[in-house]
Amino acid sequence: MVIDIHHHLSRDWREYMPKLRDTCAELGIDRVALCTSGPPGAGNLQLYEALQEHGDFMLALGYVRIGEEGPDAVDRLYAMGFHGLKVIRPTVDYDDDSAMPVYERAALLDMPILFHLGIVAASRTGDPLRDVSIDRMRPAHLDRIARKFPTLSLIGAHLGNPWYDEAGELARMHPNVYFDFTGSTMKKKSPAFLDDVFWWARNEQYGLMGDKHPYQKIVFGTDVGTDLMADVMADYQAFFDHVDMSPEHRALIMGDTAAEIFGLAD
Repeated sequence: MVIDIHHHLSRDWREYMPKLRDTCAELGIDRVALCTSGPPGAGNLQLYEALQEHGDFMLALGYVRIGEEGPDAVDRLYAMGFHGLKVIRPTVDYDDDSAMPVYERAALLDMPILFHLGIVAASRTGDPLRDVSIDRMRPAHLDRIARKFPTLSLIGAHLGNPWYDEAGELARMHPNVYFDFTGSTMKKKSPAFLDDVFWWARNEQYGLMGDKHPYQKIVFGTDVGTDLMADVMADYQAFFDHVDMSPEHRALIMGDTAAEIFGLAD
């Protein structure tokens, strides 16, 4: 099974979903985890509506605003049939005390969380009503969460861009922390650079801290529109070829690990 673990739902989802399904069929992608970043784009309501029509194809990651919402938001999304959560633009650090009840509830309900990490787009006209800081979304903030909730799967987006080394060491340290290579990461960074971030693949005896191989900590995601999905897949393939990755590890990254995270594995 090939799973795209990071894809944003368009507000005009009724027009977008058929295009997405056709593109995924052409590329051999079986399931897509769809998320939102909240208004003014698509929100949880649109995600829920899409799930009713495309539940055989999509996984739904409901949006929770860390710093403003509590565990009751997780309960609502779980009751709606969502498979996990997406967080971005928190008003506090991701590992702030006020956020811990959200993660505790997600762990209890077995709802993996996709964390936007690092840089985030700024409005061209300014955004005075949004309190945004990329420093609140550093990979390092996942460390405390992973330690407190070891059964909760944490997926860090964009390999922590621009804090790549920080992300790599968290992947090495925590069995329940994973990263995708979405965004500009694979355009500005070479396969050799990514190989260095996951350096302990070449030296497991010295580098292994968790209980998983480094390539079990990477998941496939696109985070682009349908016109660029094939290009992202080619970038992943370039990394696989550069490190001469085994077919087994390629399969893990392209979907087997995500299937395990979301309880889809046989």
